[in-house]
Amino acid sequence: MTCILVIDDDTAIRGMFGRALRTLGDIEEANGGAPALRRLAARKFDLVVLDLHMPLVDGFSVLDSLSAKGALNRDTPVFVVTADESQQARIRALRRHAIFLLSKPVNLAMLVSLAESSLKKAASRATPLPEKPQAERPKKD
Repeated sequence: MTCILVIDDDTAIRGMFGRALRTLGDIEEANGGAPALRRLAARKFDLVVLDLHMPLVDGFSVLDSLSAKGALNRDTPVFVVTADESQQARIRALRRHAIFLLSKPVNLAMLVSLAESSLKKAASRATPLPEKPQAERPKKD
């Protein structure tokens, strides 16, 4: 079963994203960077939706952790959602581990569509291609 981790210090936003994404799989929530790091170290997720600006441990620290060699979720796609419109923050997030950067307020239909597409793409990469049958060689007499 697909599992998505939603990380945001705002309860209402976590709930809103969770309800929107629930059709794609199980949703887990983390109310900040520190709880998120514990969850990311404990289990594999199929997608992470991450706020950048949170108290104590911010989204950039979470991105750095995900990018670390040997990280359990190193290959997990990350969507960053932020109210920060600065070019510097956007570049910084995309240079780390983020594959999409969405501005708050987030268009939920777009979030779900992008998530669905990313999950399908990841699933197709994980599914081995069927072996091609070898052509029979003519027998030599």
